[in-house]
Formats: sequence, structure tokens, C-alpha cells
Amino acid sequence: MPQSIGPKIHIYAWPERFLYLGPGTNTTPHRNHAATWLMAHDGKLRVTLSSGVVLENEVVYVPSETEFATEESGAMIAALYWEPESTSFKRAAAQFDVTTPRAFVCQYTKATELAKLYDPAVTLAEADALLASVFGVTTLEGAMAAASDSRIVEALVFLRASPDRYDSIDALAERVHLSPSRFAHLFKEQVGVPVRRYVLWQKMRRALDLAMAGDSLTTAALSAGFADSAHLSRTVRAIMGVAPEFLFRYRERLVVHR
Repeated sequence: MPQSIGPKIHIYAWPERFLYLGPGTNTTPHRNHAATWLMAHDGKLRVTLSSGVVLENEVVYVPSETEFATEESGAMIAALYWEPESTSFKRAAAQFDVTTPRAFVCQYTKATELAKLYDPAVTLAEADALLASVFGVTTLEGAMAAASDSRIVEALVFLRASPDRYDSIDALAERVHLSPSRFAHLFKEQVGVPVRRYVLWQKMRRALDLAMAGDSLTTAALSAGFADSAHLSRTVRAIMGVAPEFLFRYRERLVVHR
């Protein structure tokens, strides 16, 4: 009898965010640059913060760079990962308190609405409109960073487009005409994470984008600037709490909306 590969996994990938729809899994403690909304289609999620606080609800919000682990027991979930410096995030975040992790209950967040996105024919534009309605805004356009300093915006544009070309803080600071110390300070102040953490996030995103496009994990890792696939796997586990094989072991179940 052939081995079951499980339900389809849907990924919607925008420049500044991505949405996972599929079976949940228990994750190890991890933290990443994205602000994260976790939504259960049925039942409740259980999220444990590094402080020991447990959040249990249909929807749980975890801010950027907050360490947490999940217990999801294979239930179908939606997980939205959103770069907090983007203008689209700031537009949505203005509707809510997004400064602390919390069980999320509000009139806009209807996890059941996201079940519509399991249709493989749904486009990014249609998903965008649905998410905008979920978060109570008219549009979620705006991938660009909302940093107040144009030099930090320039650095973010470069790192998002070419994370594999990052060499050092010194070289990037020189590129935007700042001293390394001033650049490091401004970057952390306006983006919320040190430069190296942001670079690692963008490298991981680039590698996963390439793998979703059909590259092997080894090829994707090298193209994104990782030493090898093992380096990529360790990074994904540290950032997402699972190994990348969770997504790519059975590629035939992966539906990517671009």
C-alpha cells in the first residue's frame, strides 16, 4: 500500500510576508524576525513563551524576536509571518496592540475565513484582499520598509534583494555612507534586530523561495549564501522551530501561490 503523504500545504509568498496553511506540528523553542499570527481552523493552539507563560486560543499573536514553542498536534492551521518594519504590517498593526504576545480575540480575525485559501486557484491578489478584510484594513499593499532614515531603507532594500551578497557590517555601512557603529545603532533602532539577525532571516527566506521554486535544498542553500544544506537546516530550525524537510519531504503536497 502506498505511503500517505498527508494533506496539501499551501504557501502564499509576498516580499514582506508569507502565509502557511496546512497541518500544524510541535515546534522547538525558536524566535525569528517576523511578527507571527497563528490561527487554528478548528480547536485551539497552545503556545509556550520562553518566560513559561502559556497562551491557548484559536488565534495567538507573537511579536518579532520573541522566543516561543507550539503544540499543534497535527491540526490544520494558518501561520502568517510578517516583517514588522514593512509598511503593510504597520498599517495592519495600527488596528491592534501588537507590542506583547497574547491570545488574540477581535472582530476582524476570523480564522475560518482563511479556509477559502486552500483553493489552488486563489491568486496572491485575492489572498491579499481576504487578509486585508481579516485585519480590518482596506489594503495590505506596501512591502517597503517604513524606516525613517533613508540610509536604513537603502540598506534594507539591498539586503532583501541580495542577502547572499552581504559581506560585513563595515561594507554595508560604507555603502550607505555611515560609520559602522552609527549604522549598527540606527539599524537596530529602526528595524528592531541587529544586522546579522536580519541578514539571516533574509537568507533563509531566499533559500526557501528557491526550494519552493524547485531547487534542491543543497542548491537553494548555496545560492542564498549558506555554507551547505546542513547550515540551512540548522538556521530554519532555530528560526522556525522545524527542519525544512517538514515542507519539502513530499514536494507533491506543496502548493505555492506567487
